Amino acid sequence: MRSDGPSGKPLDIDVYVRSQAELRSLKSQLPEDTVASLAREVIRRLASREIQSSVNTPSEDAIAQLCHALLSDDDTAGAQYIQEIETDGATVEVVYLQYLARAAQLLGVWWEEDKISFMSVTLGTSRMYAIMRGMQHRFAVPRAPLKRSALFASVPGETHTLGVRMAADLFRQDGWDINLKLGLTHEELLKHVEGSDAVLVGVSAAGEHSIRALSQLVVALRISNPNTKLFVSGNVVVKASEQIALMGLDGTAADIKTAREVMAKLWTDVSDKRSTA
Repeated sequence: MRSDGPSGKPLDIDVYVRSQAELRSLKSQLPEDTVASLAREVIRRLASREIQSSVNTPSEDAIAQLCHALLSDDDTAGAQYIQEIETDGATVEVVYLQYLARAAQLLGVWWEEDKISFMSVTLGTSRMYAIMRGMQHRFAVPRAPLKRSALFASVPGETHTLGVRMAADLFRQDGWDINLKLGLTHEELLKHVEGSDAVLVGVSAAGEHSIRALSQLVVALRISNPNTKLFVSGNVVVKASEQIALMGLDGTAADIKTAREVMAKLWTDVSDKRSTA
């Protein structure tokens, strides 16, 4: 995890508020089992982060206080807690690997032991996710390869892959280096993206049936690769436009013309940020 990116305010509260509102609205449009899968995804991804021993290791009481703040009636209590510890000198790594990772573990334990309700854990995980989105600017900008490149993938479980295959071929004709991944499971695709140097990731989905897998993938990628540009293409952009608009994506495209425009803009954004980092 590299966090030598742009300095500035520890947590962008505007991004935090917007991300939480979007995720809350998205969850309100999803079935309960899909909402539960998103909560588990946040807990699993955060709790699996390597927790390194450090002189800055917070006490169990400190982690419990953070959890209570995340579950409180005050929407910004958890964010304020994180802002305070960063002001006191906690690095991004300490926030992620010590505070948020351990808080995710504790929330998971409380949920399994029925100490908190389903509604509470979804609230807490939504706020943790929004905190991470609010800290995105603190991470190092991905180093853009000299040649324009991107990773294209079909959403896990998708069987309609002709469109993304054609898009990959067309972008290659345009001079892009496209790494195409089809038929991978959720875990396989995440592992591949984490291990790659992809600065742009495009996920293709054919329709509303893909929303559960797509939303779960977006949440996981935002945690594992916080500064990778992420866009979605395919018929899902039209068929599930309301849900797609709430995923906090860097771009969407329902046709090849729009996809070319989105890719060009995102590549320029990455290149410009890298040159000024």
